[in-house]
Amino acid sequence: MKKILFVLLLIFITNLGCKKITNGGGLCACSPITYDTSLGLVIKNSTDADLLNPKTTGFLDKTQIQLYAKDANDVIKKISFDIRQPFTYTNNLKMDYYQLVSSEISREAKSIDNTFYLKLGEKLYELNLKVNNQMVEKLLINKTDAPKELPNVNNEYINSIYTLKFKE
Repeated sequence: MKKILFVLLLIFITNLGCKKITNGGGLCACSPITYDTSLGLVIKNSTDADLLNPKTTGFLDKTQIQLYAKDANDVIKKISFDIRQPFTYTNNLKMDYYQLVSSEISREAKSIDNTFYLKLGEKLYELNLKVNNQMVEKLLINKTDAPKELPNVNNEYINSIYTLKFKE
């Protein structure tokens, strides 16, 4: 009898301690891996120098960058972002540039018609995003398609990193 109670108690504790994903999936280890949709933006000058890298002459400090949206009454809503350092994804795939990343802008982008604003120093850019599932499928900068930083990579995360050429 004590063994049965012990086993039931163990199952009960395991069930409480295991985090399950409510939108499908199995038990803890069987649940699918998910991540926030995020936009990554590499900012380069005309000579392809990384303008988010502090070692680059004339780089853009985070305090010189603003990302925001406006509502119907022109009230500004700031959108959070971070500067991510270069990283190595796999042995043969490396991101050499710093990136401006924001998962908040991806969540706020309900359709490609939603306009966001990116201010880099004194320059203002309009951004429109098309988000599908866990991927930013398309980025328009001032109504023009932005190129993907690594266009030949078949990975949802890497395919959400785009390039902006900053014209001084």
